Amino acid sequence: MILRDLFELERNLFYIQENYGGKRNQLSQNKYENYILISYYCEYQDVVRDTAQQISRLYETKYLNSRAKFVVVSVNVHGNLNKLASDLFSKLWKWKILNAILVAPVLENGNTAEPDYVPILDVYTWFPYKPPGHCTNIKDAALLDQWVPDERGKSKFLYNISLFPSKIPDDFHGCELRVSTFEFVPFVGRKKTTKNDPNKVIFDEGLEVRLLEHICMKINMSIHFLDLPADGGRWGINLGNGSWTGVTGEIIRSYSDIATGNWWYRCHLLEEAECLTPHSVDQLRWYIPCAKPYPRWMSISRVFKLSLWLAFLSFYVVVSTVMWLVVKLSNNISTEPVENQAYTSLMKCLLNFWAIILEESASNNPPHVAVIRAVFFMWVLYCWALNTVYQTYMTSYLINPGLQHQISSEAELLDSGMTLGIPQTILSLIPSMQDEPHQRYHICQDLTACEDRMAFKGDMAFFFSKYGMGYFAAAKYLDGDSKKLVCQFDEIYSIQLATFPVPRGSQLLETFNKIIMDLLKGGFMEKWWKDLQYSATLDLASNFNLPPGEYIKLTLQHLQSAFYFLFLGCILSIFALVSELFCCRKQNSSHNNMI
Repeated sequence: MILRDLFELERNLFYIQENYGGKRNQLSQNKYENYILISYYCEYQDVVRDTAQQISRLYETKYLNSRAKFVVVSVNVHGNLNKLASDLFSKLWKWKILNAILVAPVLENGNTAEPDYVPILDVYTWFPYKPPGHCTNIKDAALLDQWVPDERGKSKFLYNISLFPSKIPDDFHGCELRVSTFEFVPFVGRKKTTKNDPNKVIFDEGLEVRLLEHICMKINMSIHFLDLPADGGRWGINLGNGSWTGVTGEIIRSYSDIATGNWWYRCHLLEEAECLTPHSVDQLRWYIPCAKPYPRWMSISRVFKLSLWLAFLSFYVVVSTVMWLVVKLSNNISTEPVENQAYTSLMKCLLNFWAIILEESASNNPPHVAVIRAVFFMWVLYCWALNTVYQTYMTSYLINPGLQHQISSEAELLDSGMTLGIPQTILSLIPSMQDEPHQRYHICQDLTACEDRMAFKGDMAFFFSKYGMGYFAAAKYLDGDSKKLVCQFDEIYSIQLATFPVPRGSQLLETFNKIIMDLLKGGFMEKWWKDLQYSATLDLASNFNLPPGEYIKLTLQHLQSAFYFLFLGCILSIFALVSELFCCRKQNSSHNNMI
């Protein structure tokens, strides 16, 4: 009752919990910085059990603050206080409670280092990382202070030291940090084992592996990578019964101290885990195959659009017809005999004007009629202008045929009929991806297979993170000319914060957060990310073709379209020859029958 009255004015800072007479006070719905737990049992086993029940009730409310200060008051306990304290602190560590003290009345056989004082209360605590090498192994509790009366009739603490000294050291002397993870480049590299210790799991360097190494180096901890999740999960999927698979499930069960693998912040959905300060900002967007070059056989025809080619051919036929009609009309009204037969038929006009298109010599003696020569001169000027433009751009198209249409928006993607690849974990985080517009989605269980299908086969769009695809775009998905095979939409579908999850109440959270903030302020994460991309591109550079330099030698591949048209012309010529021979034979046969 004294403690309750003492802290009545500090309701927002203190919470008092007690079980007495079978009655329990109402559970708090707030997180407090200080807790006072009172037990009235006499036997120390009952005190431990009673305190554990009080903590368990608080834990079930989801408002227990394990990093708060806990005062456990045992009013009537009998027995060995040191053993009571050790067992009590061991039980409290189940809920990650570290800053706890036990206050109990001094037994008759109690003693003190100061013979001038008679202690009334003993205050016990524990130091999990002292002496060096203990690493949270609870051995013995330590008598921290004693409450004694002084010569003036008042009471005081004998040593007057802090009841809640800092228990998280700056140097952990090599204590292990258990890490749940899986292979996920560029954050965590490939899994490996060592010859000296086949059971020891290590991973190649990655963005988060490097971050963990710097954190552990700062506080002198050793990294102990656990084996891949036994259930085969990666980030983990909610099974619907309060349990998760993957590294998330291992964190919830406190099987590990921290998890990695580009774990997106979702601690607002998890009551059994907490998140460190996010170390990077990830972006979810659509990744698609980059537009492929046009076939080189189309280089000659792509200089002009189809509409211009059709207009040109139409104009060619029209002008040839006009030329034939003008010559025919001129010959009909002329009194002089016709000497020039070059334009007296439509076929001759078509052939002569075709020769002008190809810049070959036509009839060099057109009729001496102003109208005829005007039509001829007009066609020569038109072909000269068109050929000049065509030849100017044709070489450029022979060297670089250009790219086909690049899909650049989600609307175009949905209209294209391309398969939509989405990882299962993303579907669980963003259920809207299963709605009407994306109903033809394909669940990607094997991320590498979906990425390869998108980059090399080109019939799938992949919905993934900036870091995941950004690394592989630099490390794997470049062609021999160092051009990208994977492109991305400018539109960002979702922004996710990448962080490290830790078990609820982890006492290392504040220490890790401080180190992460220092690294972020120094720009280390951005530097490491650029270094990883650069190194990945260098590893792939051995497969690149040498740069062509200032000039490019035309090869058979560049002139592919010219040879295609040559073969097409030969085929048409052979077909025309065979047709003429067939017609000639048919005419001779008909002539012989008539005779």
